[in-house]
Amino acid sequence: MQRPASTHHPASVPNRPSVPNQATGQDPTSPAATAARFPRLPRSYVPRRRLWQRLDEATSSHGVTLLVGPVGAGKTLGISGWLQSRGPELSDDAVWLHADAGWTPDRFRRVLDEPAADASSPGPLVVVDDAHALPSATLRLIDDRLLEAPDSMRLLLASRWDLPLNRLVPELLGHLTTIRGHVLRADRSEATALTEPYLRTTEPSVLEAIIERAQGWCAAVVLTARALGGAPDPVEAARRLSEGDTPVADQIASEVFATLTNRQRHLLLCVAGEDPVDPETARHLTNDANAGDLLTELEATGLLVSRLPGRSSALDASHAGDASADPAPRFAIHPLLTEVVRRRLSVDGVDIAQARATVVRAVNLDLTGGHSRLTLARLLRLHAFDAAADVLASDGVHMVLSHGDGSKVVEFTRTHPDMVEEHPATWFPVALDRWFVNDVEGARHWAGRILEAAGRERGTWHVEPRGRHVPDATKAAQLACVRLWRARLGLEPLYAALGNAQRVVAAIRNHPQAAEAAASVLPVVVTEIGVAQNWIGELSEAEASFTLALSLARNQGLSALEASCMTHLAFTQLMAGRERAAVEVATEALSMLGSGEIWRMEFAPSRAALVMFLGTQVSPPWSTEPISEPLPETGSRAHRGDLTTRFWLRIRDARLALTAGSVADAKRILEGPVDDAQLQEEQLPEHLRVVLLLEEAFVADLSADPDLLRRIEAELRQIGVLGEAGFVAGLTADCIGDRRAAEAAFSAADADAVFSQPPTRAFSLACQAQLLDALGEPAQALELLAQAAALTEVRRNAGPFLGWCRQGTPIQTLLQRLAAENSSPWVSELAAAGQGKPDVIRLFETSTALRHEAREPVGLLVPPALSPREREVLSELARGATYADIGAALFVSENTVKTHVSSLYGKLGVSRRSEALAVARAHLLL
Repeated sequence: MQRPASTHHPASVPNRPSVPNQATGQDPTSPAATAARFPRLPRSYVPRRRLWQRLDEATSSHGVTLLVGPVGAGKTLGISGWLQSRGPELSDDAVWLHADAGWTPDRFRRVLDEPAADASSPGPLVVVDDAHALPSATLRLIDDRLLEAPDSMRLLLASRWDLPLNRLVPELLGHLTTIRGHVLRADRSEATALTEPYLRTTEPSVLEAIIERAQGWCAAVVLTARALGGAPDPVEAARRLSEGDTPVADQIASEVFATLTNRQRHLLLCVAGEDPVDPETARHLTNDANAGDLLTELEATGLLVSRLPGRSSALDASHAGDASADPAPRFAIHPLLTEVVRRRLSVDGVDIAQARATVVRAVNLDLTGGHSRLTLARLLRLHAFDAAADVLASDGVHMVLSHGDGSKVVEFTRTHPDMVEEHPATWFPVALDRWFVNDVEGARHWAGRILEAAGRERGTWHVEPRGRHVPDATKAAQLACVRLWRARLGLEPLYAALGNAQRVVAAIRNHPQAAEAAASVLPVVVTEIGVAQNWIGELSEAEASFTLALSLARNQGLSALEASCMTHLAFTQLMAGRERAAVEVATEALSMLGSGEIWRMEFAPSRAALVMFLGTQVSPPWSTEPISEPLPETGSRAHRGDLTTRFWLRIRDARLALTAGSVADAKRILEGPVDDAQLQEEQLPEHLRVVLLLEEAFVADLSADPDLLRRIEAELRQIGVLGEAGFVAGLTADCIGDRRAAEAAFSAADADAVFSQPPTRAFSLACQAQLLDALGEPAQALELLAQAAALTEVRRNAGPFLGWCRQGTPIQTLLQRLAAENSSPWVSELAAAGQGKPDVIRLFETSTALRHEAREPVGLLVPPALSPREREVLSELARGATYADIGAALFVSENTVKTHVSSLYGKLGVSRRSEALAVARAHLLL
C-alpha cells in the first residue's frame, strides 16, 4: 500500500509551477485544463474498510478531515480506494492534489472555491496528499477558513504529522475531525491478505513473525513478506526476524535486494532518490535500454514502484488530435525502499561501484551537453564525492544562481568539508552561495581562503589589460568579485576594488578565450560592479553595468542573478530621478520572482518592493489626513552588504512615520544612530548624504525649526551643493517669515540644483510660485508652477506639489488656476488630487511640537489618561477654537467646556493653553 509521489484527479492541479500552454494560451494547471488520475491501485490491493467507514463519517459534511500517519501507513492508497469504491457520486466531484511548496494561498484558494458539479451536494471534496508539505501561508489560509467559514470547504488532508491548526473550537463544533494512525494500522485479516502474494509457505510461524514485527505498518508488512518469501528457508528467516531488535528496514535491506535480479538492483541503486523517474531518465542513468521494462516489472508488485500520471495533460492530447492518448508514464519509488537503497549505498561493494560508475558516466554526458541540473544531487546520492567536487568547481555558479542544486552545494560543504578543502576550485561557488543567502561570516571565510591562494600564486591570477596574457581568467574574475564583496563590508577600499574589477572585466571581454573561460563568473562580477557604482553615485555607469550583467546572465541561464540584477537596476533608475521607469523594472522583476522558476530569492523581492513603495509614494493621489497606524511594511529584509538598500530602508521608515502623522518619529529615525559605520551620515557618498540632509530639512520645516534648517544648509554648502543649500535657505527664510529672502533663495536653488533625488529644482519652483503669488505676481507664479509640473511629468513625482511654503498661497489654489489655463493631463491630475486638501505644512501643525516646546522640560513622566471628551476639547484647543466655538462643535454649553478645560489642565499640570499644547505634543496626545 504505497504512496505514489504525485497523483491527481481530472479536476486537480498538477504538482508543478503554472506555465501557460504555448499552443492554446490556457494555463494547464487550472482545474478545467488538467487531466490526471487518482493513485493507481495495485492488483493485490486490500480494501481498508475500517478506514473507509471513518472517512465516510468524517467527510459527510463541510469542514476539514485530517488523516495522520507515518510514511508507508497506507494513507494515499486507502483514500484512493475509498474514493473509487464509493462510485461516481463521490469520485466524479472529488479533487486530488499533491502538496508541495508551489501551492500558494492564491492557487489553493482557487481550488477550494471551485463550485460543485451538483448544487445539491455538500460541495466538492478536495483531497490533499502529503499535506505536511504545504507552505505555512497556505496552512494559515486553511486555519482561517476553518475558524471563520468552515462551510466554504470540504477538505481531506493526508499528512505524516499533525498540522498547526487551531483544534479546540473546530473539534467541539464538529468542523475538524482527526483520524490517526491506529485506524490506518492493518488488522490481522488485512495483514494476512497483504502477505499472500509474496509468501511461498503456509507455515503459521512465518505469518506470525511478520505480523509481530510489522505491527500493522502496511509497507513493513509487504516488505517483510517479500523478504521472507524470497528466503531459502522462510521459517528460519522468520525466526531470525523474531529474535532481532533492529528496525525492519535495516533487517530486510539485504533480503529485499537478494530477491531482486541484478538488473533490478542496479536500476534501484541508480534511480532511487529521483522523484519521480521516467523510463528515459532510468535508461540514461542505468545505461540499460530496458530500464523502462524493469520499472514496469517492479510496479507490478504494488509496493516497490508506483506508476504516476505522465507530464502531458488530456488537454494537450486533445489539442494534438488524440484525446485518448496515454501520457508518458512516470514512476515513484516508495520512500521506504529509497531508504533501503540509501543504507545500501553506504556500504561499498561491487554492485555499488558499478552503479556509481554508471551514474558518473551519465552526469558527464549531461555536463558535456550543457545540462547540469541535478548532476550534483545524483553524485552525492551515489557517494561519488570526487566527481561531485569536480562538478561543483566547474558548474557551481550555475547551481547557486539558476536551479535547485544550490541546496546540494550547502549539503556538500557541510557534510564533506575535507573534499572542499582539497579542491580550491570549489571555494568560489561555496563563497557565492554563502554571500547570496547573507551568511556574511561564511562568505568572508571562503573569500579569505581565495585571497590567500591568490597571494601564494601571485602573478598568475590576473589578466593583462590588452589581453596579451590570460593565464587564468576565471580566477582573476573570482578574485575581483571577492574583493568587491569585502569592499562592500568595509574591509578594503571600495574605489581600489572597483577599479581592479573594471580592469579585469575589460581585459576578459577583449579576449575571446578569456571571455569563454570566465563566462559563468563574468555576470556576477559585472553585477557587483554595478552595485558598487550605485553606492558611490556613478548612476549612468551603474545602469550600463546592470544592462550588461542582465545580458550575460540571460545568456548563461542564471535566472536568480537576472532577477536580482533587475532589482538593482530599478534602484538605479529611482536614484537617477526616473521613478516611473524604476517602478516598471521592479514590477517586471517581481513577476520573474513570482514565476516559481527561480530556486530561492531572499532579498531581491524586498528590494523590488522598496523601489515600488518609494516610486509610487510620490505619485498622486495622496491621503487627506495622517493615518492613525503605520502603513504595512513593503519589505524590510536587506543583505548586509547591500548598503544602498539599507540606506533607503531608513528613508522609507521615516516617510512611513510621516504618513502615520508623527514628525517626531520621522526625525528620530533620520537623526538616530545606525549600526554600520558605512551608513553614518559623514561616511555616506555625496549623493546619498544630500538625500538624507534634504529629508531632515523637510522634517525640520514641518517642525518649524529654523536652527536645524540653518545647520543643514551649512552642511550642504560645506559639501559644495549650492543649489540644494539654497533650497534649504529658502525654507529657513520662509519659516521665520521673510518672504522676499525666501523667494530669492528658491530662485537661486532653481538655477544651481544638481541632484535628481529629490527633485530640488521642482521643489524650489513650486515654493517660489507660492511666494510670488502671495507677493502680488500671479502670472510669474503660474509660469514657475508650470515649469515645475513639466519637470515632474515624466517621472510622476508629485512631492513638490504638496505645499511646503508657509508664507505663500496654498498650493491647491495655484494648481486649480494653472489647470484652468494649462491643458497638460499631469497638471489636471495634480489639481484633482490636491482639491480640498490642506498643504502638508499645515497638515502637521496641530500635532507637531514646536522647537521651543521640544526643548522645554515636561513635568509629566507618563502620558495622562484623558477621557474621550477631554481629547475632543484638546483637539479643538489645538485648532485655536474659542470656548464658544468648542461648545458649538461639541453641542455643549460654554460652562461645560470650561469644566473640561479645567480638568484637562489639571491632568496635564499646566495653567494656560500654550503649556497644555506643548505637553500634549510632547506626549503625542495630538
